[in-house]
Amino acid sequence: MSGAHPERRPRYASHRYDDDLLLKVSILLWLALVFLVRHLLLLGITFLPTTGEEIDVLRTLVRPEFVLADLPAALVMAAGFRRRRPCPDWVRRVWRRAREILTLSILMYLGLLVAALVGSSLPLRDAIDEPLLVSLLLSLAVAFYLWRSRLVADVVRDCPGRNDG
Repeated sequence: MSGAHPERRPRYASHRYDDDLLLKVSILLWLALVFLVRHLLLLGITFLPTTGEEIDVLRTLVRPEFVLADLPAALVMAAGFRRRRPCPDWVRRVWRRAREILTLSILMYLGLLVAALVGSSLPLRDAIDEPLLVSLLLSLAVAFYLWRSRLVADVVRDCPGRNDG
């Protein structure tokens, strides 16, 4: 028995792993990613061919300056879709820094939001409406989830390259 390594028990149940034996990206993390690219998604939807007034409602929700904050999160989302064994180099670099990149996206959004509020001619209590408040609180909740979830930390570490075991 000398020299033998004790068998390592997996931290997660088998359903948490995909066919490549990578930890699956949880549905909650995918939802967080969709939330963080919401302005890009809304902008894309406004270009769909339609004759209804529903697109006009969406166009009023899209603030072009906030699309900038979605770009880092879009990069992480693209890496998440390309994550397979072995992970391509660019995917590995992005995916292993996913929490930092997504936090950057959140901080950019919050910075743009503060700039918009400061630049508004309305008093602060009138400038902050319910959708904006919900968006702000959800952004903070996503940041908390990214940094407090052990599963997220393990998923972003789990992106082996060609030379990794």
